[in-house]
Amino acid sequence: LDGRTASLLWQTIAGTWQDGPLEAARLTEYLTKAIRESKQHTSWVTPDERYERAVLSFATTALSDPEVLDTFAAWERRVAPGVRAATLGQKLVQLTLPGVPDVYQGTEALAVALVDPDNRRPVDVAALARTLARLDAGETPRGLAEEKLQVTSRALRLRRAHPEAFIGPEAGYQPLPSSSGHALAFARTVGDRPVSLTVATRLALSLDRMGGWGTHTVALPDGDWLDVLTDQVVPGGLVRLADLLQTYPVALLTPVEVDT
Repeated sequence: LDGRTASLLWQTIAGTWQDGPLEAARLTEYLTKAIRESKQHTSWVTPDERYERAVLSFATTALSDPEVLDTFAAWERRVAPGVRAATLGQKLVQLTLPGVPDVYQGTEALAVALVDPDNRRPVDVAALARTLARLDAGETPRGLAEEKLQVTSRALRLRRAHPEAFIGPEAGYQPLPSSSGHALAFARTVGDRPVSLTVATRLALSLDRMGGWGTHTVALPDGDWLDVLTDQVVPGGLVRLADLLQTYPVALLTPVEVDT
């Protein structure tokens, strides 16, 4: 197995690891397409069956090797805080930045997908609806997939309730000052009136190693703000990130008097 293909294999296992490895059939289908389209040792026109068998055999053996599985499981535990911050932060920023966001079907929660046709698998919409109903009834999200669904649903509902803050001639964007270079904060406004505040984080894993947020703050506009992810009411002014982000590594706030 050549170095480039081995690197692709390990990166694919890492990138698709979700409480365990990707199913062998999905991995081998993806690898077959990848190595043929790289055209280094095999191709669609002139496939090298011996080389392909060797690559796929190595991949399926790796997925059943206890040492490999233990190594990736330990890696997943180590990077989990950073993955959580990146997953929730990127989704919230995507849904609240200027522009029209695209939510690809199934990505309301975690959706591990490779290139087509793997990314065209059926979406269990009924299961997503049942989970969303539980969250709407007040249940605490169980794991990162449900946290992402909560963030997605709350952000989209805020956009639906106040489209004038996100689309149209009065929709505005205002950065919010933060004393940390690892926090991104901004308001979406109608004219000069803030309607939505987004606070997202970048390097949760590194910050944990540095002792957390410490005394870092973010400056919120005047008034009382409701975090629609936690139902926490936050006063305006300088707010400690450690207090604001004690439940999630993100916050989505709206004025208390604004319906969501």
